[in-house]
Amino acid sequence: MGAAKLKQKMAFPFSKIHEWEEDDCVNFAAALARITGWLLHVDWLSDSPVRDPGRPVTDMTPLRVYVGNDGDRVFDVRGIKTIFDFNNRLIQPLIKERRKPWVRQVGVATRHYGEEKLASLPLRSMPDEGKILDAISAIQTIPGYLAAIPERPLPRLPAEKAASFTWGLCPIYAEALREVTGIQPVALLVRRFTPMYEGTQRSANGYIHSLVPYSDGTGEDSWGRVALQRIADRFGVAEWSLDQGEHERVVRDLKRNSPDQWEQRYEEALMLVRGSRD
Repeated sequence: MGAAKLKQKMAFPFSKIHEWEEDDCVNFAAALARITGWLLHVDWLSDSPVRDPGRPVTDMTPLRVYVGNDGDRVFDVRGIKTIFDFNNRLIQPLIKERRKPWVRQVGVATRHYGEEKLASLPLRSMPDEGKILDAISAIQTIPGYLAAIPERPLPRLPAEKAASFTWGLCPIYAEALREVTGIQPVALLVRRFTPMYEGTQRSANGYIHSLVPYSDGTGEDSWGRVALQRIADRFGVAEWSLDQGEHERVVRDLKRNSPDQWEQRYEEALMLVRGSRD
């Protein structure tokens, strides 16, 4: 099959794309998240270029709702893209359109949510159950699009929970996995990033993530059990090593600096790990 015909089999009708984009894709994204189990995101336009995870969404302008995987892939009404291509082609034009003319510098805050949270957000269009069901039907008529979206690996947590235990809380989830599996977690240490990820935050020792390794070359974290290289790819890591001692150091620091958070989130992680194996 030629590339043009293959692309056509993965594309939605322009009339549907226009309809979904009029609602900032909220209904399409909710539909796709239900079908695939992948993660709902909202990109917000902020009047500050500085990253601020605590900035209220009421102080920002919604740009677009979309579904993404545990790495750099975005599943959008206009196709499956890398996050970099998605940002350049779709988010940057929306920034130009919606930024206030008197604001000199802006930034984009990407937040993830469960579907039930969408209705409480200050979006330009609220999710509509009828439109979500219509979007599900439309998506199912394009099997090539769905076939190009990888299935989530097992064990599966709710996507928003998996995301919340990816950055910052991954040592807690790894320790919960240790409690259930009996396997000692390790740290993923970066030796070299791929070019697009060189600005990724990591510790002075190169620490970026905690996981449980298996003897078959796979590893498990909140996104399930996959090849170790796939976990490294999620963070844009080209060369890496595993280190048990560094993970243990991170755990000691977290317990010392945030004991209440550790206790609360560890119990949550333990429930999620056990529930995913029922």
